[in-house]
Amino acid sequence: MDRKWWALVASCVGTFLLLLDVTKVITALPQIEHDLGAGFGAAQWVIDAYLLAMSATLLTSGALADLFGHRRVFVIGLVVFTAASLGGGLASGPGMLIGFRAVQGVGGAMMYATSLSLLAHNFHGKERGTAFGAWGAVTGVATGLGPSVGGALTSGIGWRAVLLINVPVGVAAILVALWGVPADRPADIGRRVDWPGFVTFTLGLLGLVYGITRAGETSWGDGLALGALIAGLVLLAVFVLIEARVTHPMFDLSLLRVPTFTGGLAAALTMNTPRARRRR
Repeated sequence: MDRKWWALVASCVGTFLLLLDVTKVITALPQIEHDLGAGFGAAQWVIDAYLLAMSATLLTSGALADLFGHRRVFVIGLVVFTAASLGGGLASGPGMLIGFRAVQGVGGAMMYATSLSLLAHNFHGKERGTAFGAWGAVTGVATGLGPSVGGALTSGIGWRAVLLINVPVGVAAILVALWGVPADRPADIGRRVDWPGFVTFTLGLLGLVYGITRAGETSWGDGLALGALIAGLVLLAVFVLIEARVTHPMFDLSLLRVPTFTGGLAAALTMNTPRARRRR
């Protein structure tokens, strides 16, 4: 089989794993609460920590891939995700589990930010459409299968299996990516890393998403939620100022003047804005 098809396999498997983990852990929360002595708030953060870390590091992961190579960042993401799945599956307490779930989210962001780039690099013409179509089908299936897979593993084996099942699949995906996926040349050779942009954007988005999540769990008048939101907005404003001044920004602000780009952002924001949860 041509090596480019192994790129499709690795990309689809990695994407399937990271999206499946968004929903499959939900069905295991009652067992996690019972076995680890976690309260409802701690159990909820098993879900939120994953999504929070992923959303906060997604853009940064894409920028790093442009600097160091998409396959390299994708493989590192797979390694981080797989190792964190093992750690989470062996966790002895809620804090340990939440920490490993956050690390999982970072690995998931690295995979998600680079999976389509791997396909674009290895496929051209009609084959690119086929590869993108297969990847899109996998994303839909993974999102829909999550609760069913999580429920089957939790009831049949236990909640730890929900995370540990990622380990053998992740190891297989790592081997496929290392052996079958051609290495790509970094897009921005010689470009300097925009560390101020990385730090302010990641921390700013982290504060903003945490504030929204916290407000959904408590109320919009919660002091911690308001503080996180304000800090996040200030850091994101600083990020914009930095990107407007640095020679090699991690995000080209001129893209915001492109109607199709800003329209896509608005549509994504509308579809993915988290709904406030009711308090238990």
